[in-house]
Amino acid sequence: MCDVCAALRDPDAWRDVRVHEDELVLLAHVPPTPGKVDGYPGHLLLVPRRHVESPAAVSDAEAERIGLWLTRGARLLESTLDARHVYLARLGDGWPHLHYHLIPRYDGTPEEYRGLNVRDWRGIERCTREQAAAIAGKLRAAQE
Repeated sequence: MCDVCAALRDPDAWRDVRVHEDELVLLAHVPPTPGKVDGYPGHLLLVPRRHVESPAAVSDAEAERIGLWLTRGARLLESTLDARHVYLARLGDGWPHLHYHLIPRYDGTPEEYRGLNVRDWRGIERCTREQAAAIAGKLRAAQE
């Protein structure tokens, strides 16, 4: 079983950082490394609940839900966390389970840290798991 599938089956793995969850997808704040303060505030991950490795392999229903939550996630980051831009990325080199990153860029980010390098900028305060959970809670509340 892949690591993502195992985490999806564990009810506690994403509970505190979950932004949205339904029968097809999970949208959650990426948790920091355990015991560290290295989370990028607002960095979200959108994951299909079913194990699938490629966008070409998702069902039509999954594709519709993924598109919906990529849009809603970006909207939440812009409206709730004042992101000036939201990067969307599907890399997939580290995990075989399909997943999408939604990475906000905030005011003051230097040009050399735009794009996928945005997470390398040390000018933004990093977050703990508790802070990531608070951000996820704020995003959950904003959609209700």
